[in-house]
Amino acid sequence: MSGAAALAAAFLALSIVGAATGSLERVERDVYLMGTRARLQAYSPGRAEGLAALDRALGVLEATEDELSTWRDHSAISSLNRQPVGDPWHASTNLCASFAELFRWYHASGGTFDPAIGALTDAWGIHDGGRLPSSAVLHEARRASGMRLLHFDRARCTLTRRADVRIDVGAWGKGDAIDRVRRAVPDTPWLIDFGGQIAVNGLPPGEPAWAVSLAHPHMREEEALSLWLRSGSISTSAGSERDLMVRGRRIAHHLDPRTGRPATFNGSVTVWHESALVADTLSTALYVMGPADGLRWATAQHIAVCYLVSGESRVIRRATADFQALLSRPSR
Repeated sequence: MSGAAALAAAFLALSIVGAATGSLERVERDVYLMGTRARLQAYSPGRAEGLAALDRALGVLEATEDELSTWRDHSAISSLNRQPVGDPWHASTNLCASFAELFRWYHASGGTFDPAIGALTDAWGIHDGGRLPSSAVLHEARRASGMRLLHFDRARCTLTRRADVRIDVGAWGKGDAIDRVRRAVPDTPWLIDFGGQIAVNGLPPGEPAWAVSLAHPHMREEEALSLWLRSGSISTSAGSERDLMVRGRRIAHHLDPRTGRPATFNGSVTVWHESALVADTLSTALYVMGPADGLRWATAQHIAVCYLVSGESRVIRRATADFQALLSRPSR
């Protein structure tokens, strides 16, 4: 049994479904990775070929989790987070390219996307039930947070911590993993639904696009919007499932790196981009910005974005012009 198959069996029962669709056959798998459920679907001329493609994809997802997990002491990110202040840390080729993108969108978003917030995440207890930090604790966490405390040498592929700053992968790890799958499995039509992020490659047989849906921002089992994807990835950030309540106060699991406090928006935002990593980072940034600032920024950047805001009796959709093309079924 491969490592990917063993991982799948360890978390959820493996589901393999074959369905004849014209000359291609559909195979599917459900696994648990990066703290969330992942559903993978692929089409191929035969079942064995499709299963091999999904096995390659799962192997890539497993390897990416092993490299990025902050819960595993041996991971690359854990190693970076422990690196002595002032000593350059050498990144792998994959992580070097990823950090180039992370720094790009950190600057472009005005700091609303900032993955170097491990201290802030701990201060608010985002990963362990939530807490309300004192002013002193929050002050110290802000001093130890921010990409400004990391020096990135792209030519040498090194990162140097200027303080005891720690990277959190929650806002970009899934997107990075999906992009690696796209590079590893480029010729098979597939769809990955990875806990709020959906990515596609190629087209399903006989269809001009993949039909996907967006959930209601506060009722996750209720469909709010239908989309058609020909390529790329959509990433949705919302607060309904993972926000915390501490002593009667809502703590959004999305923190605003500029203030060190939970974001105030309470709807959802979906971003489409050819790169799953970019879609992942920008859904976080735009959630922090909120609809008013976010739509202005996305329009200026020509980013496809849709906010869903709960009104008194219905969900209000606010989208950029670049997002509108996803709402209509394309012709073949």
